[in-house]
Amino acid sequence: MNFVAIGLAGNLSLSLLSARADLEVSASVSIHAQSDFYTPLSAQGQWIEVGSYGRCWHPASVAVGWRPYCYGHWEWTDCGWYWVSDEPWAWACYHYGSWVCDPVHSWVWVPGIEWAPAWVTWRTGGGYIGWAPLPPHRLTVAVAGPQFVFVEATRFQEPVRPSTVIANNTTIINKTTVINNIKRETRMVGGPQAQKVVVNEGPGVDAIQKASGQAKPSVSPSPVPEHAPSPYQRPGQPETVTPRDGASRRGKGTPALSPKPQGEGKDHEKPEEGHGKGKP
Repeated sequence: MNFVAIGLAGNLSLSLLSARADLEVSASVSIHAQSDFYTPLSAQGQWIEVGSYGRCWHPASVAVGWRPYCYGHWEWTDCGWYWVSDEPWAWACYHYGSWVCDPVHSWVWVPGIEWAPAWVTWRTGGGYIGWAPLPPHRLTVAVAGPQFVFVEATRFQEPVRPSTVIANNTTIINKTTVINNIKRETRMVGGPQAQKVVVNEGPGVDAIQKASGQAKPSVSPSPVPEHAPSPYQRPGQPETVTPRDGASRRGKGTPALSPKPQGEGKDHEKPEEGHGKGKP
């Protein structure tokens, strides 16, 4: 049975996990409203009103020129490419909601309540892979080229830092085309029953394998125990991901999350349209 585990119940036996993993077991989060984010994120940034986006969040203590999805790495899971980051608010701001670049406040996060492995759109071609944050659900504008960052396809699974990405490069942008294949599919994740989950495969795993020459990761057959919900987890508890190679990963998140979508109840199996629709 294919699976992805984002946060495991506190009573889960560690014998179910890879002995290679160094992890702590934490309860999953149940997000029902945007206000569920207000208290957990207040200590790590500022809530501000930003035009038509309403109440948004801006991270504290970020460098000049900071942008989202540039501190971390990509993990391949059964829900596609999952963004793992050491930024302490990553549990929320990379798996729920949207990032927008405001001319006054720079990058701000617009809350949302549907989970995804990463809310990004992709560009590939010319030996490069790039990604950019998707705008909020209600917008259907194309993601502008300057918002994409790129890495060489051969280095896609290496740690990502601002110094390792290429930003706003017109030559690379012109060599690449958009992959906007976010969809919702029925998967056995987070419990004993199949459910609709957001899947973001981007360039897929085969293209990365071909570029890097690494063996295709295997899929662990173990099922995922049912999560124990809580309003939000204590700050400092790690985010745990079970990728397709079966080895758990540990990141410095706040809560760990269930992949069960709790958003607007969309139940179709087609590419994501509301979170941002791009063109080549």
